[in-house]
Amino acid sequence: MRMTRGPAAMIAHTSRIGSALYLVVIAALTVVTASGLRGPELALFLVLAVALAAATQLRTRWPFLLVIIAAVTALTSTQIFLAPAVFNLGVRRNSRWNPAVLALCVGLLALVSGRDERLVSLEGLAPDEWSPLGSWVLNVIAVIGIPYVAGLAIAARRDLLDSLRARAAHAEAERTARAAEAVLLERARIASEAHDVLGHKLSLLTMQAGGLELNAGAGPEVVAHQARLIRTSARAALNDLRSIIGSLDAGESVDVDALDSGTVVNDLSSIRRLVDESVQSGATVQLRLPEAIEHRDLDRAITRATYRIVQEGLTNAHKHAPGLPVSVTLDGNPSSGILIEVRNPTPSASSSPAKSPARTASGRGIPGLRERARIVGGELTVHDDASAFALSARLPWVVTDGDGKQAES
Repeated sequence: MRMTRGPAAMIAHTSRIGSALYLVVIAALTVVTASGLRGPELALFLVLAVALAAATQLRTRWPFLLVIIAAVTALTSTQIFLAPAVFNLGVRRNSRWNPAVLALCVGLLALVSGRDERLVSLEGLAPDEWSPLGSWVLNVIAVIGIPYVAGLAIAARRDLLDSLRARAAHAEAERTARAAEAVLLERARIASEAHDVLGHKLSLLTMQAGGLELNAGAGPEVVAHQARLIRTSARAALNDLRSIIGSLDAGESVDVDALDSGTVVNDLSSIRRLVDESVQSGATVQLRLPEAIEHRDLDRAITRATYRIVQEGLTNAHKHAPGLPVSVTLDGNPSSGILIEVRNPTPSASSSPAKSPARTASGRGIPGLRERARIVGGELTVHDDASAFALSARLPWVVTDGDGKQAES
């Protein structure tokens, strides 16, 4: 398995590489400079070189230690060690003492310029024409200016990389959070849709089973009819459940609305079939659906939302007020929109208060309907008191042309 380094590991790795490079540079400068030294001067130089190499391992915590050792070396033998020390100052640019230290280094080079140590020469110019001032200027540029600017450039590049890493980490964290949020929203949507689709069919199944129990002695024809209704409802519920689980197993986005593709059309005629199912299962449902709006070609999202609202209203009535009459009223026009109301009497006061659909709903049905109405531009309200429970909704009036596109009414 491939392992990815975290920010701390990357910083530690970069620090080790930097330490190795400092040691290589100091070793190379030591070899070049030591070849021209002899006796005690060589011994002192080697001691200072070793001390400088050791100080590079502490350059982050004590950056001025490198400058001190390099300054002592410049006074005794060579100026060249000031270059890595000043470079380290540029990398640690956040110190307010850097300008003062750089000024001291420039003064130090002026102090030792009479030693005639030329680290840089200009081809074609005689030494007596540009030294000692020319030698000092060139040494300042080569030993202090260029290393310090290079250190600043490295520091700026590190800041840029740190910023890019932080932005990448933030983007990754945001992407992960959005993915998790999308999963939660998809789960909530599936739960809400499954509640709408399966809850209604299971409530019909419960009501049909109750009818069979009540009519057990009514004769074989009645029993057979009730059994057929139960079988039909159970098969439809199982088919819907298989579709949902099959989509989840395949890793697809569950489009539970597709389960209604054969029943929900671009008009309100599917509401009449929905009510007929409840009536056939033994419920008493009165439907008021004017012919003027029943067969209007409405937008599919509007008819689906209307279907779901009526379906949930019937489900609540079958579950919490079985045997009581239910009224379903739909009306509308382009100015007022589509008006929906599903009303049923509240069970008598002798019944348990838990019978109220508003109090016992699972928490998914009515909130899901409110969200569905909001998405299409409408609103849903719930009326619940001691006499009646009602779902009321107002949805926009959106019609479609023959190609299914939205058109002005």
